Amino acid sequence: MKKYRDKSGIKIVEVRDLSFLRERDHKYGWFLRHYKHLRVRRALKKAGKVVAADPVVAADIYKYYRIPKDNISIK
Repeated sequence: MKKYRDKSGIKIVEVRDLSFLRERDHKYGWFLRHYKHLRVRRALKKAGKVVAADPVVAADIYKYYRIPKDNISIK
């Protein structure tokens, strides 16, 4: 996850991977998965625009965090 602002001052969050939410056999333990989930959720809630790495990540953002599809763009 990468956070930055564009020239007009809108907060943009770039999400590359949400596999820690989908896969139960992930390398992260339960605490780190929960911590990452909270950080991503908070950043997406405050973002004006979300950039996803691919369509699968965009679908996961909508599925897990209910961000409107209008705010999600694919890189």
